[in-house]
Amino acid sequence: MLRKIVTWALVALAVAGVAVAITNRVKAPPTDPVAAEVAVALPDDGVVVTYFTTDIRCPGCRKIETLSEESVTTRFPGEFESGRVVFRVVNTDRPENKHFLDDYKLVSKTVIVSRRQGGKEQDWINLQDVWLKLDDPAAFGSYVGDAVKRSLDAPAS
Repeated sequence: MLRKIVTWALVALAVAGVAVAITNRVKAPPTDPVAAEVAVALPDDGVVVTYFTTDIRCPGCRKIETLSEESVTTRFPGEFESGRVVFRVVNTDRPENKHFLDDYKLVSKTVIVSRRQGGKEQDWINLQDVWLKLDDPAAFGSYVGDAVKRSLDAPAS
């Protein structure tokens, strides 16, 4: 009799443990910023720096994201704070973002610097060479920063 009670108690404890684990897994917020992608307000007049990625994210992919964001926030702090320059991450594996593959003719993960005026995109630059500058953060920052500066300084269309 005691053996049956202990057996049932252990089974109940195991079932409760599995239920708690499943509940916590379902409730847990995603830890990957791409999984938790948040819409960023685009400036009517300014520059949008977008890192286009996918569900599969290698260490190099994460480094491109980090270095790109650092380039924007440290080289253009006033413009970033005011919203004139924004940084965002877009996952092209999501159905609502598939159009970017055609819009920018994307063939790999990359950074696009887009100049906006009057609420519309005027032009953009594909910074595919970010992959070649991963091991040199200073060169990476200059590469991204120079593109943002050219876009900010471009004459109105």
